[in-house]
This record gives sequence, structure tokens and C-alpha cells, in this order.
Amino acid sequence: MTMKNIFKNNYEYFILILILVIALVFRLYDYANWSLSNDELSALNRLRYDSLREMIINGVMLTDFHPAGVQVFLYYYTKLFGLSVAAIRLPFIIAGVLSVLFTYLIAAKWFNKITGLFAALSLCFLEFPILYSQIARPYSPGLLFSLATVWFWTLILFEDKKRLSNYLCFVISAALATYTHNYSFLFVLIVGITGLFFLKKDNRKQYILSGVAVFILYIPHIKIFLYQFAIGGVGGEGGWLGKPDNLWFFKYIYYCFNNSIFLLIVFAIIFIASILFNLKNIRWSKFHTLSLLFFFLPFIIGFYYSIFRNPVLQYSILLFSFPFFIIFLFSFIKTNLNYLNTTMLILLAAIGFYNTVFVIDYYNKQHFGEFKDIAKNIAVWNNQYGNKNITYAISVNGPYYIDYYLEQFKTDVNFEQYNNTGGKDLLELKRIVDKSETPYFIYAWTKPCPSEINEIIRTKYPYILKQINYDGLSEITLFSKRNKTGSLKDAEPLFSVYNNFEEKELWGKEIGILDSLNVHSGKYSFKFDSAVEYGPAYSTSIAGISEQCLQNIKICLWAFMKNTSGNTPLIISIESNKGEKNIWAARNMENFINTNEWCPVFFNYKLPDDISEYDKIKIYIWNNSKKEIYVDDIQIYFY
Repeated sequence: MTMKNIFKNNYEYFILILILVIALVFRLYDYANWSLSNDELSALNRLRYDSLREMIINGVMLTDFHPAGVQVFLYYYTKLFGLSVAAIRLPFIIAGVLSVLFTYLIAAKWFNKITGLFAALSLCFLEFPILYSQIARPYSPGLLFSLATVWFWTLILFEDKKRLSNYLCFVISAALATYTHNYSFLFVLIVGITGLFFLKKDNRKQYILSGVAVFILYIPHIKIFLYQFAIGGVGGEGGWLGKPDNLWFFKYIYYCFNNSIFLLIVFAIIFIASILFNLKNIRWSKFHTLSLLFFFLPFIIGFYYSIFRNPVLQYSILLFSFPFFIIFLFSFIKTNLNYLNTTMLILLAAIGFYNTVFVIDYYNKQHFGEFKDIAKNIAVWNNQYGNKNITYAISVNGPYYIDYYLEQFKTDVNFEQYNNTGGKDLLELKRIVDKSETPYFIYAWTKPCPSEINEIIRTKYPYILKQINYDGLSEITLFSKRNKTGSLKDAEPLFSVYNNFEEKELWGKEIGILDSLNVHSGKYSFKFDSAVEYGPAYSTSIAGISEQCLQNIKICLWAFMKNTSGNTPLIISIESNKGEKNIWAARNMENFINTNEWCPVFFNYKLPDDISEYDKIKIYIWNNSKKEIYVDDIQIYFY
């Protein structure tokens, strides 16, 4: 047989190999150069125990919400191959590429080889599967084991030849999925239960025994699962994940297709065209039903669990079921690789490549919080200005998260504060700033933290020499006591108001409440006591501030307290004329104030997107403890 005939007879397989090579390139490119994510550093941090038992108890059961599989793998893998980013992420990339292969195998088995090629190609270039193949977390292995389970499940239930090896591989794949991620566990559970409806006399016993074997293999993990399930998760009390809204699913679909309307239209056109050009031959099969079931059921379970029990629904956990939606979209394509199918395949590859690489700029965008570049800048500024001339503070989940990269840059610094969640952490930062004698101050954050931090630091370090923001996910700032060439200028407010209580106009309060004995500046301050619960209020409509889009409010005032116990909120409220909107936000003034000392109090507030020009803003102090407080020099800026 000539090479030409070999190529002609195996055309689809040559295309598949090309797709797998492209998938590998997409995932290998620059994979080790961008910063480890917070979750990856968390995993590495939780490896630092002397024994496997200690690691499982303290690094999985008590401090994580994922099964132990990936953590155990990393525990042994890093002992052999080290802690470099390249080494850590490589197995997860391989799992991602193998997932593309299994997607092809399933689609080709359920429908035809052309469906398999289109589905594999889609997983090859879409940002969603690429990103979660490039990070050392349970997602790409969870996807691999989920797809492998479905593949061997298919061979068991829908192949005439019943091989023991298929049952064995089914058990191993499903067991590995249960140990990898709780949602890949849920997915293979759905698959396993669904299989009960397709059993025949010749495979019923073997199938049920396979399910029992998976359960037996999972028994060592049950204690960990029950403990984690009992304490909740990222959406539990104090968790960061909120309940999904009614538009969540549509946002998810939009995300799956690179947040691109154009790409969604391309997939929709191929889907519709494949139906129209094959209308006479279309037959709905059980595999169409299975594709939709495997895609929608994990979402539906996660959605209602998040609404009624505990928020868990995130885009990432639906990765395990996502390929089945892609498979369904291409399930009506003709079985032969004709001119039209070949043209659509080439166009989809070109459009997908262009959209991912150039339109959404995948390889240059910030996907997660930044650690590497923050450490690099700390090292550079440390060398430029001298370690002894800088005070350092940072907000991270633990010292290791930044130390991992500082060690690579051979930089040793002492952070005065490692975390700031607001509340008394703000007061602690104020005391650090007050005690600092260095000419420079560096502050960085890699997770959400109060925006008032910068205002506190600038009471003593008013000039910003450099500030680098990583797409709102992280930030590092170099502050200075002295103005230097190149210092950043503050943004100009659209509108501002100021009340120093020297005039009779007190925003609706009487002159008799003024005090002349204890003031921050001028002759008068405003005095609260047991008879004064509410202070002077500034009230205005959005339209009365500016015709331009209003986004932020910054408040600064000076306050004096003899007693700093309790909470006295500085309040911003937003109400609509018809009472349809009632937004209330506050900062407790005690978090900024030292006893018997005039101190600045800050409140930075980002306005919601749905504000109207007819909405009214009211800013005031609520002395709910009815204690003695002095307030002076209130400044309000609108941006």
C-alpha cells in the first residue's frame, strides 16, 4: 500500500494527531513563566509536613475542601522532581492533552469520527480547558478521569465484546475521579447511576460489582469527605462565594466560549448548518440524550445546592461536564469528511486560534492574582532603595505565598503585616505606619483587601512613586515621604465637598452642637454625646453631583474618641425615589482611631453599576453607642 493510500484511509487520524499536537503547544507555551496562582501556592504550602499522615490531616482534611488525590500526588511528585513551576504544572498539562484525546474517542464512538474531530478541536483552543490544564490543581486530572470513566463505561455497556480490562479500567478511572475533585466524583456518580438503565443480563452482575469496587476503593477517604462536607466550603459561613443568580448559566456559557459573542455565533452557525445540511438523515439517539444529561445535570444539582444549602457553583467545577455540550453541538454533522466538513474544520481552527491568541490575548492577560511579579518588584526596589530604607507590608493568605518567589529572587525582607481583612487590621496597619521611620513604604496585596489601606499609608507617605495593578487581581505600590520626579498624580474628583464646622451651615445640624475646646483645626468641631445619635448628614442626588458617570466615593474625616470600644459606623446610603433601592454601606470609625488622639478616618466606596441619576446619596455618622466623639474636617470626593 502506498503512502498516499495510507494517508487517504487514515485521514481522520492524521488530523487528530495534528489537533493533539496543537493542543499540546497551546498548553505548553509560556506555561512555566506566569505566576503560580493562589490555589497552587496553597497546595505547595500544604505539602510542608514531615509525613503523609500529617499532610493528609493538616493539609487536606482540616484546611482544604478538595479530596486528597492531587495533594497526595504532589506530595510524592515534588520529592522526585522539585518545586519548580515547570515541573509542577507539567503532569496537569499532559492530563489536559489526554482529555482532548478522550473527548475525540467518546464523540467518535457515540456519533462519528467527524464529530470527534470538531469536539477535540474545540477543546484544543478554547480558553476554559486550556487555562485549567495549565494550573496544578484538580481540574485537568479530574476532567481526564471523568472522560476516561465515560469511555470505558461506553465500552462496557455498548460494545458486544465484554473485556475484563474495560471493567478494570472503568473502576480505576472512576476511583481516581472520586479522589480528585468532589465534582468529578459527582459526575462519575451520575454516569454510574445512568448506566443502570442500560444494563443487560450479560453485564448486570459485572457492572454492579464494578460499582461496589469503586466504593470499596473510596472507603479510606470517607472520613475526610464527611468532615469537609460538615464544615461547608468556599460558600459557607464567612466564605467568599455567593449564591448564583438567575443569569448564572448564561454567563457560564458566555465564559465557555472565550467571553466572545462572535465565537458563540460561529459555533451556533456550525450547529445549525450541520442540522440543515443533514436534515433527512438526522436521528435522535440515546447518546444525544446522554450528552445533554451529562452536561446539564451537574449544573442543575450545583445550582440548587448553592441556592438552598451552600454556594459551591463555580465555572471551574463544570469543566468535567463541559465536553459533552461540545460533543452535542457537533453531533449532527455528516459522518464523512467531505468538502464542507473539511472547510468548516479549517475555518473553526483558524477562528479559534485567532480569537484565543489575539482577540482575548490569552497569553498576555492576567488570569489569577499575581505573586511572581510582585516579588520581582520587591527585589528590584529593595536593591534600588536599600532594605533598611523600606517598610514592607502585604496582604496574602500566608507568608509562604510570597516567600516562594522571594527566595527565587534571593531577596529576604521582613513584612510588618501579612494580612489585612479590614476591622482591627486597619488599626494595626495605622500603628505600623505611625511607628515607621523609613523614607519608603511598600504595600502589596494578592487578594481582596480594604481600599482604605492606601489612604492610611499616605497619611505619612503621601507620594506614590510606582503603582502596578494586575487587572484588579493584585497590586503593589511604592510610597515615599518625599516628592520625587515621576511621582504619580492623584485622579481629579468630579466633585467634592468640605465641612470644617467653621460656618453656620452644618448640613442640617444646629450651631449649639459645636465644640470649641477640642478641635482638629480652626475654632470648632462637631461633638457627639449621649444626646446626639446622628451627626451632620450630607445628602444629594446623583444628578446633583455630576453629569458624568459616578463610580467611587472617598470620605476622609478627623475624629477624636476617649473610648474606642464598640463600633461607630460612618455610613453611605443610596435610595431611590420610589423606595425600590435601599443600599447601606459602612466603615466602623474605631478601626482607624487611637484613644485620646485626633486620627483620620477613611471610607472608600465603589458604587454599584445600577445606580440612577435619580438616586439619592446620604453620608452621615451614626453614634449608636451614644458616646462622646469629636469630628472635624469632613471631606467627601466623588469620582
